[in-house]
Amino acid sequence: MKYKDCFLILLLTLSQAAQAEDANDLFAAAMMGKLERTEALLAQGIDVNSKTANGRTALMAASFNGNVKIVKALLAYGADVSIADNSGTTALMDATVFGDEDIVNSLIAAGADVNALDKQNVTVMARAKKTPHDKIIKILEKAGAKEEAEVPIEEATAKDGVGGKPEEKPGTKPPVKK
Repeated sequence: MKYKDCFLILLLTLSQAAQAEDANDLFAAAMMGKLERTEALLAQGIDVNSKTANGRTALMAASFNGNVKIVKALLAYGADVSIADNSGTTALMDATVFGDEDIVNSLIAAGADVNALDKQNVTVMARAKKTPHDKIIKILEKAGAKEEAEVPIEEATAKDGVGGKPEEKPGTKPPVKK
C-alpha cells in the first residue's frame, strides 16, 4: 500500500470520528442550553439532524430540557420535527414532559405529528396526560391530537371478525349450517 493510500484512509477515519463527536457536541450544547455553542457548531456545518447512539437529536435534547431559544435556532437551521429516537420518542413527546407551551407551539407549527406513536404505541396526548401540564393538553387537543391511536377500519374489522369469517374461540367448533 502506498503512503498516499494510507494517508487517505487515515484522513477518512479521522473525519468520521470527528463527525460522531460533533453530533454528541451538538446534542450536549442543545441539552445544556448553550445557544452560542449550538449555533457555532451548526455554522461549522454540523448536521442539525445528527443523532447520538440512542438516535437522539439536538432538537429532542432542547425540547426535553425546555431550551426555547435553542429549539427555535435548530428549527431555523432546518431541524426535522418528525425524527424519532430508537424508542420512537419525538421532540414533541419530549416537549410535553417539560411543559413549555412555546416549544410545543413551535414544534406543531413546524409540522410535528401530534398523533405520533412511540414503539410502545403510546401517543403524544397519552404522554401529556401523565404530566401536570393542562395547557399543553389543551394545545394538543386544539391541534387535533388523539389520546389513543386510531386503528384503520381494515384492521379493526379483521380483529372483531366483522366482514370476514367469525373468530373461533379455542376449543370450540364453528357453527354447523343446516
